[in-house]
Amino acid sequence: MPIPLLERSPKEVSERIKTAIEGVRQVKGCRQVSVRMTGKRLDISAHVLLDSSLRFEDVHRIVSDIERVVRSKVQRIARITVQTEPFGHARTGVASLVTEIAEKVPGSRGVHNVHIQKINGKFCVDLRLEVSANMSVRQAHEIAREVERRLKAADPDISEITVHMESASDLISRELEGHGTELRWYIEHAAKRFPEIKAVHGVRIRRAGNNLHAVLRCRFDPSMSIKQAHEISHKLEKIVKGAYPNLDGIDVREEPA
Repeated sequence: MPIPLLERSPKEVSERIKTAIEGVRQVKGCRQVSVRMTGKRLDISAHVLLDSSLRFEDVHRIVSDIERVVRSKVQRIARITVQTEPFGHARTGVASLVTEIAEKVPGSRGVHNVHIQKINGKFCVDLRLEVSANMSVRQAHEIAREVERRLKAADPDISEITVHMESASDLISRELEGHGTELRWYIEHAAKRFPEIKAVHGVRIRRAGNNLHAVLRCRFDPSMSIKQAHEISHKLEKIVKGAYPNLDGIDVREEPA
């Protein structure tokens, strides 16, 4: 039966989801199940162990089975992210490394459903990369190539990378159910890449024809120099503009935390 979430602790929900996933055929194990609420949406993520001899077509089929089983256990709108790694190999955390690197590439709007398989002693990576719907095919392709370049440079054991591009605007607008705008969400998400930014607030988006202009306030440690704060703000601006070609301006105002 579906889990009555309001009557269960997050830990208990995680354990039940973990048990359900481990009951899916061909799943060798499940770890790091995370469950959290974001607005009205339930975010569920899990690392799943699969046989390294499986083809990626089989991996995608198993992941679809996992998503179907998990959705049958909850009674809320949920985003389910499943990352897979080869079973029985001593190397762990490859999927986490892939996610960390791919999300830092300018223009990347997020990475999910990372799958790792061990083939002939090398890692093969399959992932879904979100980019702005306003990007051209060429821009999206350049981002995917940069993701591939950085991943291979970070780990020489990664021999093959397949990047599936997705329109982040479609995903985000659907998942957030009208809570805020896509661009506002992305600015707040991108700011989390900088630990020096203690908080982001006052985000305002203005439209002029087909162009957008963003204004926001970032809070920094009061002892930080204004030069350092400006440099971090400039890096944030570059990331946001890289994801939104039709953003003709972004004003970041530095404030003490």
